[in-house]
Amino acid sequence: MDERAARDVVLAHALETTDDEHQLLRAEDRREASLSARNLCGLQGGRDAGRDPAGSFLQTRAALLLDGLERRAPALKAMRHPPRLAALAGWLLPLAAFLAGALTERIANPHRMDLLSPPLLAVLGWNLLMYALLAVSVAVPPLRRRGAALFARPWLPQGWRRRRGSPALAAAGARFALDWQRLAAPLHLARGKRILHLCAALFGAGVALSLYARGLTVEYRVGWESTFLDASQVHAILGVLFAPATWLFRVPGFTPAEIAALRFDADGFATGGARWVHLYAALLAIVVVIPRLALAAVARWKETRLRADFPLDMGLPYYRKLLGSLSPVPLRLRVIPYSFAVDAARGRALQAVARSMLGDTAQATVLPGWDYGADPQDMPAPDSAGEPATVTAALVNLSATPEAENHGAFLDHLARALPGKIVLAVDQSAYAARLDGQAGADRRLEERRRLWQDFGTLHKVPVTFVDLLHPPDA
Repeated sequence: MDERAARDVVLAHALETTDDEHQLLRAEDRREASLSARNLCGLQGGRDAGRDPAGSFLQTRAALLLDGLERRAPALKAMRHPPRLAALAGWLLPLAAFLAGALTERIANPHRMDLLSPPLLAVLGWNLLMYALLAVSVAVPPLRRRGAALFARPWLPQGWRRRRGSPALAAAGARFALDWQRLAAPLHLARGKRILHLCAALFGAGVALSLYARGLTVEYRVGWESTFLDASQVHAILGVLFAPATWLFRVPGFTPAEIAALRFDADGFATGGARWVHLYAALLAIVVVIPRLALAAVARWKETRLRADFPLDMGLPYYRKLLGSLSPVPLRLRVIPYSFAVDAARGRALQAVARSMLGDTAQATVLPGWDYGADPQDMPAPDSAGEPATVTAALVNLSATPEAENHGAFLDHLARALPGKIVLAVDQSAYAARLDGQAGADRRLEERRRLWQDFGTLHKVPVTFVDLLHPPDA
């Protein structure tokens, strides 16, 4: 799935998960989009759908939902399609850097070329410092991860919600902005590196060009001046500075006597400015232009790879539910109650829970329950052999207080038998009905939920809260 398709899928995810009251997308719209996407992917069948059926289905479904919503809410277009200026910046900034280097006046002043030019030495030193930092980040992975985390840090401009139309669309836009910033952080990091490396390379090329361009109409007086350095010290500095250029391009070196003669307050006029222009241009190419272009090429490769195959976490409940409907065999939610009597109404509600968790074609099966305090050795867990698409829900009542020796033993026994296939389903219908009308009911309900959530975390089992008197389809 490429970047553009992933953007639609993440936006659809934000819309559906924040639009609880179906103000933007009705339940019928969502079901019709799922059905149409399945049919379209089946008809187009071939290579694209066959290579990535899950991605093809998700992006087709998201496009159907967003196309319809965009006609009713034009503000959605701004979220769906990023501003073109962001893409143009990838080319405008390097061009501006090249012009800044080409039009510089501080390195090549009229009729004078300073061999110890502070701006030029600063350009070289800055790039060497950047290479050192890059090497350290490669050698120390935590530093690299910390740098990448800056691109994923949640940040939302003030007033975002006020600028996005209806409250429901504003909430979805805020959720999408945060989700997209987190998911696209590796892509944004690669894109930012590509732009910065290209800017540095073109700035160095622009500086070299300014030296040659001015040399066409001006004869440089090449030299140096210093309050604290003598000719031998300057010769040593320039020898180290130009060593890469003289070695790589086989340019003749220079003697201490030549450097002494180039002092600006020395008698006579030193010629041969072209030689030093060539040396500086070669040095800029070796230290700045070529390495930065190579780094920009690596960043471009990473950016292209991430744009063509955008990473999405298909294990999230939202995607798992949607993709469950693509399974050729209906997914099953096996429910094992613990000290819980499942009546007919709650049994029907469990079918809706199965569909909400695993897709529209999923089915729920209620197995014999465990009695309170039952010995795990006497209650074998169901065998999942040959049923890779089955999820088992341990069903408990929110009215009960979790106990390690009872509920914990129950969960641990199932988790050992079915690793990775257990979810703890906590029904809050009876407890909510008991608290109905009492003072502080919401607070007590939330405290009990938190208790069970912490209990599930302790036993490494995901927790989902359901209300079997008010199933999801209702």
